[in-house]
Amino acid sequence: MSAANYLLSLYIFLGTSFGALVALILYKFPRIKVQHLYLLCGGVLVGLIVLELVPHSITEFGWISITLGTSLGILLCICLHNLFDQLPSFRYRSALFLVTAIAIHNIPTGLAVGSTLDNQLLSSSFVTAILLHQVPEGLAIMVSLLNSESKQFNFAIFLSFCFIISGFFLLFSVIGSFLDLTLKLNGIILGIAIGFLSFTAVWEFILATYKKVHFFASFFLLLLGISIIYLFSLYI
Repeated sequence: MSAANYLLSLYIFLGTSFGALVALILYKFPRIKVQHLYLLCGGVLVGLIVLELVPHSITEFGWISITLGTSLGILLCICLHNLFDQLPSFRYRSALFLVTAIAIHNIPTGLAVGSTLDNQLLSSSFVTAILLHQVPEGLAIMVSLLNSESKQFNFAIFLSFCFIISGFFLLFSVIGSFLDLTLKLNGIILGIAIGFLSFTAVWEFILATYKKVHFFASFFLLLLGISIIYLFSLYI
């Protein structure tokens, strides 16, 4: 275990909190709806997955391990989604599902990153991409809280969610630092995290909301999110 585990966990906490701050600012504009923010988050996450996470993962771990892990991650996230659909409706169900999915997806992410911190297998841009996706996730969680029936303790609840998400990453990155994982197993574990992220981006942020927004607005927001990541990839 090294200081890097704590530093990366702090970055995750700050990235998620920054996303929440962006949500609070954008939420002040009356013409910006919840669906607009979800679509923008979806575009950013799709851009991160397609332009950053998947290419780097395949380069460093091989496409077979990543494909297998991603498929398993999507399957697990579908099961989790179906489980939440069977629960009775309650105030923060949407936000709780997002936090649960993100926290679980931080388990394989933490294991993969923690097991490779010492030998520096992961490139700095790859680690940056892993951490950057916390921003749209933080934005989406805060939007879900703002869209709930009660807004009195949203920020306190959000901070609790941030501690849970960053805490999961810290715990499993520490565990990962003590594990001697093979390259293929590391690829499968990281693929599971990508699968969780892919399902959340496509199903929760895009498919569940695009019909509620004009087609051209949906297309523009998705393209804007992807373009943000493309510009990021050019300069980072």
